[in-house]
Amino acid sequence: MTTHEPADRGGYEKTDAHAGATIRAGLYILGSMFLTALLVVPMYRFLVRREAREQPRAASVLEPAGLAPAPGVPRLVVSEPLALAEFRAQEDALLTSYGWVEKDAGIARMPVDEAMKIVAERGLPKFPAPAPTPAPKGGGR
Repeated sequence: MTTHEPADRGGYEKTDAHAGATIRAGLYILGSMFLTALLVVPMYRFLVRREAREQPRAASVLEPAGLAPAPGVPRLVVSEPLALAEFRAQEDALLTSYGWVEKDAGIARMPVDEAMKIVAERGLPKFPAPAPTPAPKGGGR
């Protein structure tokens, strides 16, 4: 039988890793990172300047003075309160004036106040009740 030597219980294996080699490898990696940065940063700055030179001049948008936008094109709202006031003024003009809705069909509009007075005097119009529809035969399926 062979005799076994007692195992050294140092807590780690001392024959595989050399501290000096590991530190040297770390320093090589750190040096490579710095050399790469020293090469890449100036190249990046050169390319940025070159790209800025080659870019076309920024376009400026000028609104033509006499042209109105085409119908159906949304208008740019510069002042929200002013746009709302204009919209309310248009609504009020429609609700407080007489005018044609469909002249060919004889349909006109009148002010809401006048219409309410007429309804108060005459009452609501009476419409004939619709004729009842017969129930389908066969259970409705």
